[in-house]
Amino acid sequence: MENKTGKYFKYAVGEIVLVVIGILIALQINTWNQSRQESIKEKTYLRNVEADLKQQLSYISIQLEHEYEHDSLAASILDRYNRDKRLKIDSVISKQLNTLTIRKTFIKADPTYQDLISSGNIRLIKDEKLRNEILSYYLELERIESIIMNNNLLYVDEMFAFKLVHHVYIGKTNERLFGVSNQILQEPEIEMLIMNLLDIRKEITTGHIEFMNELKVKTELLQESLQKYTQ
Repeated sequence: MENKTGKYFKYAVGEIVLVVIGILIALQINTWNQSRQESIKEKTYLRNVEADLKQQLSYISIQLEHEYEHDSLAASILDRYNRDKRLKIDSVISKQLNTLTIRKTFIKADPTYQDLISSGNIRLIKDEKLRNEILSYYLELERIESIIMNNNLLYVDEMFAFKLVHHVYIGKTNERLFGVSNQILQEPEIEMLIMNLLDIRKEITTGHIEFMNELKVKTELLQESLQKYTQ
């Protein structure tokens, strides 16, 4: 009986060991499968971020084209004023001033980043340096978007365009209103107001150009970092 009990005990222990080993193997396989799935998701996310950055560069180019045009227009009017020592409203200047009242909203291309943050899947990006680089880039993107939006609303819309149309005609062709505008501009305080508005408008476009060029460099650098993981 003692021999049989010992054999049963050894058998039971052996069964338990086999079950434990089986569980450990299953857990290991499950962990491996989970890790594999997360790696696939990580690469998919990184490729999508890469695609977003390509789109972002396109948006940056469009914004730069707009800002350069407006910077050139403002500079042209200011140069003409400095040359003639006065601002004379005619069909050319009127059209240029009209164009300067138009501003462009900066567009972000960040659907993948928003998904990473809202879902908590940002943790899937294993490389801490790359993860921080992505987070830093999109925080900067949000900051620039906010600055440009506020500049457009507070300075271009509420200050430049609003005050300009109250003192200067910016229509197409109305010789009488051109004359009225020039008569109003003979008042020193109005002349100073309009020229200050033009100076501010040019400073805004210059600032936006600097933001876009800096963002372009940062976008290209992040693209280079991503290529190490997506190729």
